Amino acid sequence: MRTFSTQSHTRHSGFTLVEAMVAISILSLSITGPMVIAQKGIGSAIYARDQITAFYLAQEAVEYVRNVRDSNRINGSAWLSYLSPCLAGGTCQIDARYTDYTNASAISSCPSGTCSRLSFDITQALYGYGSGGSWRNTPFTRSVQITETGADKEAVISVVVSWNTNLFSPLRSFTVKEYIFNF
Repeated sequence: MRTFSTQSHTRHSGFTLVEAMVAISILSLSITGPMVIAQKGIGSAIYARDQITAFYLAQEAVEYVRNVRDSNRINGSAWLSYLSPCLAGGTCQIDARYTDYTNASAISSCPSGTCSRLSFDITQALYGYGSGGSWRNTPFTRSVQITETGADKEAVISVVVSWNTNLFSPLRSFTVKEYIFNF
C-alpha cells in the first residue's frame, strides 16, 4: 500500500541576494581590469608621441645652429655670428621657419630665461612662434644655449624641450647636447 504525505514541499527557484551580489562583483572586476589596462596604454602612447615630438624639435634646433655655422663659414663671417642671443649664458629661441638668420624673429633671446611656447601651423604642418589664423598653441617650449668651450674652436649646443602633461608628471623635459667645431 502506498502512503501519501500530506505535507507539500515547495522549492523556490532563483538567486539569493548574496549570489546576485557575488555575480555583480565578479562581473565588475572582470570589466574594470581591462579598462584600467587600456587607459594606461593610451596614456603611454600619448607620452611616447610627445617625447618623440620633443626629440624632433630639439634636433631641429641643433640642425638650425649647424646650418648657421656652415652659412657663416661660406660667407666668411665669424663662425657663431647671428647666434649671440644664445651665447655667454644666454637662452634663446629659434624659429626654424626662417632661413634668413639676420631676421630678428629667427633667433631671439628669451626674456628672463623663459622661452615662449611653440605654436603649430595646421595648414603647413610647421612648428614656430606664429599666432592667429591657422596657428594652434602647443604644450612645447624650446630653449637653446650655446657655450663656447674652446677658444674659437668648439662649442656645445644644449637644447631643452619641455612640455606640460597630466599623465605621469606635470612637467616633462628632453635635453639634447651636441658638440660643434669650427673646422
